[in-house]
Parts: sequence; structure tokens; C-alpha cells
Amino acid sequence: MAPLRLHFLGPARFERDGVPIELPPAKGIALLGYLAVTGAPQTREHLLALLWPESFADAARKNLRNTLWTIRKALGDDVLRATEDRLEIDPATWVDVREFEARAGEPADPAGGTAERRAALDLYGGTLLDGISFAETADFDLWLTTERERLEQLYLHLLAALIETYRRAGEWREVIPPARLALVRDNLQEPMYRALMEAHGRMGERPEALRQYDTLRATLDRELGVEPLPETEALRTAILDGTLQPATAPAMPASAEPARAGRRPAIPGGPPQAPYIGRQAERAALDAERATAAAGQARVVLLTGEVGIGKSRLWSEWAATLPPDEPVLETRCLEATQALPFAPLIELFSSRAYVSRLFTPPSPVPPIWLAEVARILPEVRTLVPDLPAPAVLPAAEERRRLFEAFVQCVLALGGRPLVFFIDDLHWADNATLDWLGYLVHRMREAALLLVAAYRPAEAPPALVHLLAGWGREGLTRRIALAPLTPAESVALVTELGGDPALAEQVQEQSAGNPYFLIELCQAAPGDVPPALAELVRARLDRLPETARQVAQAAAVLEPDFDFPTLRRTSGRGEEETLDALDTLLETGVLREVGGRYSFSHPFVATVVRDGLSGARRAFIHRRAAEAREAEYAGRLPVIAGRLAAHYEAAGDPARAAAYAEMAAQRALALAAPAEAADFYRQALALEPTPDRQMSLGRALIRQGDMAGAQAAYRAARAGFQAAGRRADMARAALSMAETYLPASRPDELLHWVELALPDLDPDADPAAHARAHFLLGAGHLAREVDTAEAERHLSEAAELATANHLPDLAGQSRFELGNLRAQRGDLPGARRAYDEAIAFAQEAGDPFQEVLGHNNAAYHALLAGDLAAAQRHLDTALAMSERG
Repeated sequence: MAPLRLHFLGPARFERDGVPIELPPAKGIALLGYLAVTGAPQTREHLLALLWPESFADAARKNLRNTLWTIRKALGDDVLRATEDRLEIDPATWVDVREFEARAGEPADPAGGTAERRAALDLYGGTLLDGISFAETADFDLWLTTERERLEQLYLHLLAALIETYRRAGEWREVIPPARLALVRDNLQEPMYRALMEAHGRMGERPEALRQYDTLRATLDRELGVEPLPETEALRTAILDGTLQPATAPAMPASAEPARAGRRPAIPGGPPQAPYIGRQAERAALDAERATAAAGQARVVLLTGEVGIGKSRLWSEWAATLPPDEPVLETRCLEATQALPFAPLIELFSSRAYVSRLFTPPSPVPPIWLAEVARILPEVRTLVPDLPAPAVLPAAEERRRLFEAFVQCVLALGGRPLVFFIDDLHWADNATLDWLGYLVHRMREAALLLVAAYRPAEAPPALVHLLAGWGREGLTRRIALAPLTPAESVALVTELGGDPALAEQVQEQSAGNPYFLIELCQAAPGDVPPALAELVRARLDRLPETARQVAQAAAVLEPDFDFPTLRRTSGRGEEETLDALDTLLETGVLREVGGRYSFSHPFVATVVRDGLSGARRAFIHRRAAEAREAEYAGRLPVIAGRLAAHYEAAGDPARAAAYAEMAAQRALALAAPAEAADFYRQALALEPTPDRQMSLGRALIRQGDMAGAQAAYRAARAGFQAAGRRADMARAALSMAETYLPASRPDELLHWVELALPDLDPDADPAAHARAHFLLGAGHLAREVDTAEAERHLSEAAELATANHLPDLAGQSRFELGNLRAQRGDLPGARRAYDEAIAFAQEAGDPFQEVLGHNNAAYHALLAGDLAAAQRHLDTALAMSERG
């Protein structure tokens, strides 16, 4: 067979001949990872105790057999070698952990070469078995924690050795990337900050060297409450007083020449676009990455820097040089929408250009994927009315199909390469970040250039993790935009028509930030504020009263809005609002794209909102909510999250909570349980009810947070008890009991069902009555003590569920009856129960339960010697799995 490659450093991924292989279940990945790292044959008994410590012996052995079957099914029979009672990964299989340790070896002489260290570092894809964790495997978790720390320390040691090699050679530019990589892993490594300070100082970049010191000092104070070490202080002093001199006198960079690049079109009737100075090296880097992507290798370019440094402007200037027929996608993330799943993608694919290209018949996107896109863009079904209904699938599979649907939209645009720009990535919601990770992995060997602008200081952990993963895979190139040099500042001030004699003063006040510098140059003499917030307020103070009121309404409506919504929120007449809007466009406060308006920079909106009194802010938020309700009448769930924020700020907690709950329900429908849980928490903080606690519990279960779900159900039961709602108390107790099913903790499960029984009314709520019997049966079956009691409850549950038309519960009950009869050796009875479970799963539209039924039916048909039936069930299960 083709060579197999197993990657365990970072999120697990397996390949055969360069083609990704679908991963086995988490326990299978954990077992392979353990064998890979230990590098020695392990007994089956040891593996059972490690990975299934809470299971009874027979159940644990069955789990191991099933896990080994899924591994061999996914990876082939050649991946594992079994000798007597021991298992190991075949020594011929390539494993990244083995390669990393072999290449790293013992630390080399710092004066040695760099090739071997670089090769070892390239193999470190991230934390060992990233994302793998089990609540019930204490010994495995202890081993995993120890190994993760050991391998990460080896990685950091290699980085330190590489940095020392570059220092000795005086290759100061090369010191910076490994030092930054080390700080991504551990931001408290003071030697790495010193390395950056020295490297920037030796390159003549004194301000950047001092900024590294400031970052270190703030980090140590925040995290540990200590000062930098004396040697760090000494290095800072050497940089300040000139003792540490550049290794060579820095040549004037090409970007310092006052050459003017092309301008973006100005807003009609407004001031011309500010001149563009320098950035030739950055544009050349983008050209190089585009060429690499065009050759069929996905690349990610990260534009980084502070607010106003020119990330978006660099993109627009460079994008203007691309061929007109080359597909270019542009979208952005906003602070106001970072809790809303897929917000940047919704904005992108809702634009008129993409609606006409992708969603207007004849669409280049296959109908099956258009149906998935329609989950979050309902207007697609209006444009293409004959789309199939999306399949009812487990949440994880729904999420994967939605991810693939958006990829299909991207692929339909064509292009070699296809260029995709996303601005302010630090404000991206988690769902969008997950999709970007999927996109880059899916198109890794395609002609894709992803350009992302973000501010590292504001990057959330999820983004840091994503970028670190791309970096470890060698997919990224960081372009850190530096402040303007004094020469560039003089050129820009001159181009702006300012006094060159004042350039030094403006350079100092702006710290070389182009946006700040431009604003300072245009401010009236003597009215220059010390910071951007004050500058924005000064600009807004010069606007007419009506324009300021409209700007206040716009700030509350952010991220974008149309004219009618702006007029309703501002409370001004139509002509007044038009005049004010013209003024805001002309002064560059707002911008217009396709009939919708937004702030040229989100920070401006923040400054405006901060300047509002509490009473005025609440008043405008209420108007904004009412205007949004009118704009989105008939499709309120799309903006429910925004409405919740508006009504909360307006001091109307009841309506805010109702909309937060609506937003949570929409997030669940989009397979975004983390966002749903956050919205339920918001609703509970505004107006706590036990019903919302129940909803939060269900969202947390979808997220895999059983402990959080249990806390929510406890709170819900206490609330129902205080309200005297006995039937709902029982419902909460049964939900609590269900959380112990996946963990195989029957005693806790039975305890909570027993608590529910006194409050159950079988006549009023037969479904809950059936559910209680099912849980009692499952609990007794898991205890393996009284199978007769388990059978009695499961049979009662099956009869009640059938009589009350509850096919999902009827199927689950019969499935467990099949397991019980199989344990007794009653193969005919077990097979009948599995067949009935399959039929009910089909009626309920539950493909996951149906596949489980076919799987168990096939196994027990094989035990009974009925090979034809076993093959039939297996073929059906495999076909369903392949269909997703």
C-alpha cells in the first residue's frame, strides 16, 4: 500500500500518499498517539486500564475491539502490529513524533548549523494530541499532560538554540521569527523578549526594540506582578543611551522614498484619498505569495500592526494592481458582530455581486450545497426555489457540511489564484475562524491566497491557536507593518500640503502611525489632541448639530445600516438626514458601499458612543432596536443578537432576554452551540428563568460540556421547585440523568431518575414517563447487576413510546433491549430488537441511531452465522456513513 503518515503534534491528521484520511473516533486517536509516543509494544490489559478505566472488563474489551476495528477500517491493516497480547504501531509507519525527537536529538553546539534544527522545528505542528481529552481517564490525562510539556520544552529549547546560532553569526533579522514563535507558546519567556530587543536594536530599529520592552513589562506586571530582570533593564538602558549600536548603519529603505502609489477612488463629492507613501517591500511580498499560490499551494498572508498603521490601505493599494478578471473576495469582521456566527461570511455572500454570480440560476454551485448555504442565507431559497431540504444530521456533521458548502461557493468563483481578504480578523466569531481553518486545510494544494489583517494585541485565544497551527504547517507569511520612518513622514506631510518643518513634531505625536499623522496634519493649529480618541472627538465637534446626531445614531447602529434605518434611529426628517449623511461622507466619517453605510473605522464609532450620556445612549438604542425590527420584519432571528444588545442598552431587560433567546435558537440551528450557550447566558443574566436554564443545559450538551449542563439543570430544577412546577422538576431531573449516560455512571443516573419519579404524572406527560423507564433500564443495564429489572423498564419504555408515537425513544429502547439480550446470549431476540430499532430510527429520521442499529445487527448476525444478513447490514451502514 501507499506510505502512511501519522501526525500527532497539533490536531491529529493522517495521510496516505499525501491524501488526508478520515480520522477514527477520539479514543482511537488517543490509542494510536499513546503507542506512537511510547514507541514500545503495550499489553491489551494496560491499554484497557488506561483508556476505559471505569468500564467493566467485558465492556472495556468490547470497546477496545471496536476501536481497533475502526482504526484498521480507517487506516488499513498495516498500521498496527499485534504480537501475542501486545500492540504497537508498525515501525515502518512514518510518525511525526518519532521524526521530531530523532531530528532534535541532544542539543547541538550553538555554533553549529541551522538546517537540522529547522527541519526538527518544522515537524512540530503544535501541542501533542491537541483537542484530545476525556473526563474519565485520569492516568491517560496525566501521561498526556507530562508528554505535552516534555515535547513543548524540547521545541522551545530548539528555538533558543537556533536564536543563539543567529546571534553568534550576527544575522539579526533571522533572530526575530523564532523568538516570536517562542513567545506564541509562552509569553513569559523574558530571554525571548531580550532577543527581540537586541535584534531590533542591532538593526537600527530603536522604537521597535523599546516597544518589545514595554510589552514585556506590561505582561510581567499583569501575569506575575514582577519587574523585568536586571539584565533586561541594562539592555534597555543600552538601547536608550546609544551604547548598543546597530551592527551596520541601516540603509535608507526603499519604502522611504516619497513615491506615490495608485490611489483608491475618492467618495464622490468628498476630499481626495490621502497619498500613499512607501510599502514597496510589503507589496513585493504580497506579489511573491500570490505567485506561490498561483502555482497550486495555498498561502496565508497575515498583515499585522496597530490601529491606523495602514493594513487595510496596503491591501486596497495592492489589490488595485491585480488583473481585473482575477476573482477577489473581500469581507471584514466587526467588534459588534463577534458573538454572531458566520457574520463576515453572511456579509460577503449577501452582497449583490455574489448573489448574482452564485445564487441566481443557473448557479455554478450544486443544489445540495446551495441548500446548506440557505441555512444561514434564507434568501437563497427565494432565488432558487426548488432546492432540496437539508439533511437532518448530527450537529458535528451539519457543521461540516455547512463549512463545505461555503467552500463550494468559493470554488465556484474560479481563479488561479483565488484571492480572499478578510479585515480585522481579531474580531471574527468562532464559527468563522473554524471555517477559515477548514478552508485552508481543504484547499491546501489549491491556488488560494488568503490575506488577513488583524491586531495581534487584540487576538483572542482561538485566533492565536489557528494562526499558530498555520504557522507550524509553513503556510503563513507575516507582514508586520512598521511605523513610518522620519523620512517617510516628511514625504507624507509634504504630499498633504503641510509644513515640512512641522514633520518632526507630527512624527513624534503620531509615533509614525499614518492614520494618526494624516489626522494631525489636517487638524487646526493649537487644537491637536494627544491621542486618536481626542482627535476623533475634535473632528466630530466641528460637524453641524444634525450631523452629530446622525453620527450618534450611526454609532449605535454599527456595523452597517441603510438610509431608512438611520433616519428612523436619528429621529430627523428625510432631508435633514440626507444633508447630515452627505456631510459625514464628505468628511470621511462614514463610507457607502452598495446603498449601505458604515464607519470608515470602527474606532470612530466607539469614540462617538463613549461620548453619549447614559440617558441619550439608552434612548438611541431603543430607537435603533425599533428601526431594526422594521427593517428585518419577518426575519428577526437573523439580527436577534443585535436586537438583544440594543434592548439591553436601552434598559429593557425583558425584551433583550427574549431576543437573546431567539439568537441562541438560531445559533443552535446553525450548529454553533458555543455561541448559543453565550446567548442563553446573556438571556439568563437579563431575566433568569428555569426554562432558560434548561435551554442552556441543552446547548452545553451539544457543546460537549457535561459539567456545565449539569449545573444548568440543577439551577433549573431549583427554579421549578421554587415555582411549584412539579412536572418541570421531573423534566429537569431526567435531563440531568441523561448527562450521565455517555460517561457510563449508572449510579448517578439512577439517582436522578429516582428523584424525578415522585413528580411524574404518567397521564399528563406520557413522554416523560416513557423517558424515565428508558433511563431506568439503561442505568440497570450499565450496572450489569439486575438485567431482569433492566429488561422490565426497557420493555415498558418501548411500549409507552410506541403507543404515544415517540419513534426516537421507541428505537433507543429497542436498541438497548438488543444489547441486553445479546449479553444473555439470546441472539435471535437481540437481532429482532435491532431490526425494530432500525425501523423506528428510520421513522424518526435519526440516521445516527439507524447506523448504530445496522452495526450491532451485523455483528450479531455474524455471531449467529447468518453471513448474508451481516453483509446486508454492513453495506447499508457503510452507504449511510458515506452519504454523511
